[in-house]
Amino acid sequence: MNWQEKNFYQNTYAVAMDDLVDIWVETFHPFTTLLVIYDASRHFDLLQKCGLLVNSLEAYNNKIVTVELPSILEAFEVMDNLKEEGYHPFMQLYDKGKLLSDNLGPIA
Repeated sequence: MNWQEKNFYQNTYAVAMDDLVDIWVETFHPFTTLLVIYDASRHFDLLQKCGLLVNSLEAYNNKIVTVELPSILEAFEVMDNLKEEGYHPFMQLYDKGKLLSDNLGPIA
C-alpha cells in the first residue's frame, strides 16, 4: 500500500519564525536586553569587524545569533555600527522579553 491510498490521522502546524524567537527570548532572556541577528553566517566577517565575538561554528547554517547587552542604548549602538558598514543582517532588539525595535521600520 502506498501513502496515497492510506488515510491516517495527523496534526499539522505552521509556526512563524517570529513566534519561535519570541518564545526563546521570553523563556531564556526575560530580564535582559537582547539583540537578535538573523543569517549570522552570511555576515560573519561583518559581525567580527564590529566587535561581536561570534564563533563561526556556532553561526553555521544561517543560524540566528543572540547577543546579550547591558542596555538598550548599547544595543542600538551595535545596530548602528553594523548598519554603517553597508550590507547588514536583519536585527531585532528585545528588552525584558518584549520586542522593541528592528532595523527595517517601525514596530506596530
